[in-house]
Amino acid sequence: MSQKVRELYEQFPYPLRDPREEKERLLMPPMDTLSRVNHYGFGGRKVVNDNFRALVAGGGTGDAMIWLAEQLRDAGGTVTYLEPSLASTKVASARAEARGLENVTYVNATISDFAASKPDGFDYINCAGVLHHLEDPEEGLRDLTMVLKPEGVMGVMVYGEHGRLAVTEWRKMVAPLLPEKDLGAQLAMTRALLADLPDDNMLLKMGGGQGFIKGLLENDPEIVDLLLHPVECAYDVHGVYDFAASAGLKVAAFTGFFGFGGTGKAHYAIENLVRDQRILRELATKPLRDQQSFCERFSGAMPLHAFYLTKAKAKAKAEDADDAQGAGGVLPDADLAPYFFVRPNETFFDDLIALSGQPVLIEDGSGNAIDLTGGPDLAKLLSVFDGTRTIEQLIAVLCDEILDRQPIDMNQIAANTLGAVWALFNKFDWMLAALPNGWQQADQQRTLSVRKL
Repeated sequence: MSQKVRELYEQFPYPLRDPREEKERLLMPPMDTLSRVNHYGFGGRKVVNDNFRALVAGGGTGDAMIWLAEQLRDAGGTVTYLEPSLASTKVASARAEARGLENVTYVNATISDFAASKPDGFDYINCAGVLHHLEDPEEGLRDLTMVLKPEGVMGVMVYGEHGRLAVTEWRKMVAPLLPEKDLGAQLAMTRALLADLPDDNMLLKMGGGQGFIKGLLENDPEIVDLLLHPVECAYDVHGVYDFAASAGLKVAAFTGFFGFGGTGKAHYAIENLVRDQRILRELATKPLRDQQSFCERFSGAMPLHAFYLTKAKAKAKAEDADDAQGAGGVLPDADLAPYFFVRPNETFFDDLIALSGQPVLIEDGSGNAIDLTGGPDLAKLLSVFDGTRTIEQLIAVLCDEILDRQPIDMNQIAANTLGAVWALFNKFDWMLAALPNGWQQADQQRTLSVRKL
């Protein structure tokens, strides 16, 4: 880490957080939700107990650390918070103290120095918004790989090349004005420019309007990190795959980073963006990474990429990204139990029964929705996804209790039916899979509801 980067985060701990607010809310970064980590990284098979070790590499003011420590509090797992900035550590530790968290170890060091100390391996490593600020990101990723257990998982976020074009152009615009100014003077100049943006400025459009600019002007650390950082790079989809391979790692899945979706995995699926069936069929013949790359460019609105990495020799069994992410209907392994990660609300199943045969919208309150017309058995079918029955057991239930017996291969019909349901409800992570007695913590912010179209 360069000296300029160190000085930046000592002066402007990032992101801006007030420890007093811990009494009022808990931030839950989606990438670090252990149910997702277990499903996509560990194939639904991870036992989360007092042996579970998490590392937050470049912990900033503590968002990921707090969320991981809260999830591991009752299980007995521990979190190591790694951060060279003393100012950021002060904020992060105060937040943990406000929540009464005692399962966090604080280490003030760089990633390279920490890796050189040869600590015991970690089951999960978070490294969000850090590697793209290193002078040698690939070296940083290799260092993290050294401290990842052989079957461990890494959650990484890096800037997206195409969706971040407005920031890239802004940085080019102001570059000639920066050399003779210290950080304070650069900030003052940037604030003046932001306060007087032309209506057609790319940055204004990227952020979605004046509300974005207003938020920036109220948050100096955000301005500095977004527009004045001395070291940064960005990646497109192919760059993410190549970046992972440079450290002997494999992309297990793309995931969400912002609350309620953001650049979630659904944004990388061609069927969610392309309506022309001829073009869709042609794209479906291409390798998955080419499909995802198409989505990135076609969307043009992915300012970052968040994804899970595993060691190339490790076998993620729930959904291998090269074969299954984006392949509708591919079921988890037969011994895993699908469950509602986003729980149905109290009237969900009654509403489905009442609206049987009519077009309905199932939604989670965050903009994600699917429309379908269900028959009389839809509610009964969905109710069996309770996290206790394995895929193998679900097939038997469908054959015996829901599907009519006919002189054909009922097992295949049941498997196809389960696959169709799984494809719909895993699209937005409404359903995940784990061992029947494994880690199945539900989303704490969303619920599923049904309404008539």
